[in-house]
Amino acid sequence: MHAPRAWYSKIDSYMIKNRFCRSNIEPTLYTKVNEHGQILIVCLYVDDMIFIGYFEIDEFKVAMIKEFEMTDLGLMKYFLSIAVEQFEKGIFISQNKYSKELLKIFRMENCKLFHTPVATSTKL
Repeated sequence: MHAPRAWYSKIDSYMIKNRFCRSNIEPTLYTKVNEHGQILIVCLYVDDMIFIGYFEIDEFKVAMIKEFEMTDLGLMKYFLSIAVEQFEKGIFISQNKYSKELLKIFRMENCKLFHTPVATSTKL
């Protein structure tokens, strides 16, 4: 029970020591901005870490692998039931697979489609 708390405490200390700012709203979210205004964002989830940024990506990976004996799994493809596809012009996320799994669980794979019950042009 105490191991996750100790791990988080160690990684939190490391991030703060290396000039990352912890989010006031989400304590597992860290950001670092360089002198050019470029940002590196790191998010922890249990024993996983995802990050995105415009600088120090390779240096950050090497440092984390060395400090915490982590494994680089490459580009993210799936995280928390969200499929992630990365392209040169941006990132596409979907929950298509998750939705199909839910339909299967509730035996609704063959249900009739229904359009979104809200006007799609409405700004919320």
